[in-house]
Amino acid sequence: MIKTIGKVFLNGNQFTTDPQIERNWPPRQSVLPGILGSVTVQDFNRFAQDMRLTLTSNGNFMNQTLKAAIDVMMETRGAVFSYSDYTGIIGTVKILTWTPKATFIRDGDFVLYEYTLELKIMTLSKLDGVTYGGA
Repeated sequence: MIKTIGKVFLNGNQFTTDPQIERNWPPRQSVLPGILGSVTVQDFNRFAQDMRLTLTSNGNFMNQTLKAAIDVMMETRGAVFSYSDYTGIIGTVKILTWTPKATFIRDGDFVLYEYTLELKIMTLSKLDGVTYGGA
């Protein structure tokens, strides 16, 4: 059995190993072309709810217990879950996509999984380990 050592938690479930975390956080902007080549840029800054996190196994694995827990979360319509990770993010998330892929690597009676998990931040209480004061 693979030992659980991850520092990422989703709804209280500890990841078996740590995933690679990619953060995508575009600002809210509009560029409006005007007459005679003029341009107006509307810049509304960034909001916590605009951040998306993509967690990928990237050679690490998750066990069947964690996979089953995330499957149940995916079946819960409209739910938001607590989240924390090794980069210092603490908040709540909505699961957007969940793609587990079974490997041939045995883990007791089951197999280990590679995966991609995309999360949308709903609220942030900490960002990079510091209290988040933005919107």
